[in-house]
Amino acid sequence: MELTDETLIAGIKRDDYSSYNQLFMRYYSRLCAFVLNLTQNYSASEDVVQELFIRLWIQRGKLEITENISGYLYKSSKNAALNYLRAEKSRQKSIQNMHVQEWHTDENLIEQIEFSAALNQCIGQLPERSRDVFMKSRFDGLKQQEISDQLGISVKTIKNQIWKSLQFLKACLELHDAFEH
Repeated sequence: MELTDETLIAGIKRDDYSSYNQLFMRYYSRLCAFVLNLTQNYSASEDVVQELFIRLWIQRGKLEITENISGYLYKSSKNAALNYLRAEKSRQKSIQNMHVQEWHTDENLIEQIEFSAALNQCIGQLPERSRDVFMKSRFDGLKQQEISDQLGISVKTIKNQIWKSLQFLKACLELHDAFEH
């Protein structure tokens, strides 16, 4: 026995996933074809209809459909398709308005990225305890006393590990820089 749309909506409002699935199967293909005529984009038409059904399920407890279900779904999918077209038109216009200079990569940014990668590689070569102390000091912003309290080692040891780590990182980065040039 085929259930009416109204029965399916009532089931959906009661969290009946089977009713939701039946409504989806009944309308999905038809709505996709309808939206495809508006968007001329197959993938977008599927996305629009899927999002419509997702919203339907998420808002199932608040559903107030005063017209026939078919009309509601077609009107909702038309509005969603028009929203998609507006967003796509805006996106295309933004791309066209971008200046050519924005496409060029800033040399400083490249250098920063390369330095950051080299630094991370060198930090990864530190012994585990030294790396932990160094990261807490330089990246977590902890004071030497706080690190000492956390790790249960003396402040003098913390200072020594940070100094040795800095010396190692300086040498490592110089070595890395020598290989780059």
